[in-house]
Amino acid sequence: MRQLALDDPESTPELVERFSRDSDPEVRLRAATDPRLTTASAVRMLDDPREHIRHAAARHPHLPARVLIQLLRDTVTAQTAARHPTLPVAVMRQMMQCFGPSAAVTSRS
Repeated sequence: MRQLALDDPESTPELVERFSRDSDPEVRLRAATDPRLTTASAVRMLDDPREHIRHAAARHPHLPARVLIQLLRDTVTAQTAARHPTLPVAVMRQMMQCFGPSAAVTSRS
């Protein structure tokens, strides 16, 4: 029920922050996907004990490029980080040079 409070556009960033530390994993998951969550909390949630919450935090729009690059180096989070919309173009180019279009096609088969 608490996570529904985050659907209210009037909810404050402070409420999102508090819910990011909630004992209920579903409340933390909802907070991890909220754009009002601070960058520091999104980064902190990358260490959540629940994998699905870590993956949600890895998709947070405010993650810094340096954190995304670290996530690319981890086999558990690399795929999520590679799909991040704010991944720097230079990093994308480097990934394409390393793996090339043929690698992307074979990995989807």
